[in-house]
Amino acid sequence: MLGRALRHMGKIYKTEIPDIDLKAAETKEPRERVRELTTDEQTRLFAALPQEFHPMVAFALMTGARISTITGLLWRDVDMPNREITFRLKGDELMIFPINSELAALLSALPKSNVIESRRYVFTRVDGHSAERIQIVASGGVFGTVWRKALRDAEIENFRFHDLRHTFATRMLRKTQNISLVSKLLGHTNIETTSRYAHVVTSDLRDALDGFSVSERSNKTSMSAWR
Repeated sequence: MLGRALRHMGKIYKTEIPDIDLKAAETKEPRERVRELTTDEQTRLFAALPQEFHPMVAFALMTGARISTITGLLWRDVDMPNREITFRLKGDELMIFPINSELAALLSALPKSNVIESRRYVFTRVDGHSAERIQIVASGGVFGTVWRKALRDAEIENFRFHDLRHTFATRMLRKTQNISLVSKLLGHTNIETTSRYAHVVTSDLRDALDGFSVSERSNKTSMSAWR
């Protein structure tokens, strides 16, 4: 339709309008970029972030959970005896996440909010007015302001809270080299969604190959013998 309209305009204004490959011009939704927090950036981030928000950010790095999942997490969903957390995802979907020793230590050190049992949030902050512990809101609010300031003070650019999830995924994939395992830990229903992190494996394989040389198999063998 657009092509016909352009040709019609050419006739009206007696100007030749070149053919346009509209299919090629179609814009596809770009794949979400993967931004990993470096070890140095992580150190600077925690140094700039107020102490009461450290557990929440550390939890994100340990689990790869989304911010809405983290801020909505209730103590009733944390089963310390069986060492597992029940994450409530979109569409009432549930996901079981194992608790390792590091995660258990973090959760055990957290203060309990003084509200009714059914609404006891895991991650809370002290309210400036009532001095009571209240839920940390996912978007905007106090945490949003504090987070942005911490990034500025730590001089960390092009980084979002969601990138903590990407950081968990890339680090876990680098450690395990198991994309199926990482996919399950992220709660992906399709492993293709996890394939965005495949570059980590490729990069590590390339680094391994950089330290490997066939010509070193024998000091007496010259490269000319391979040609």
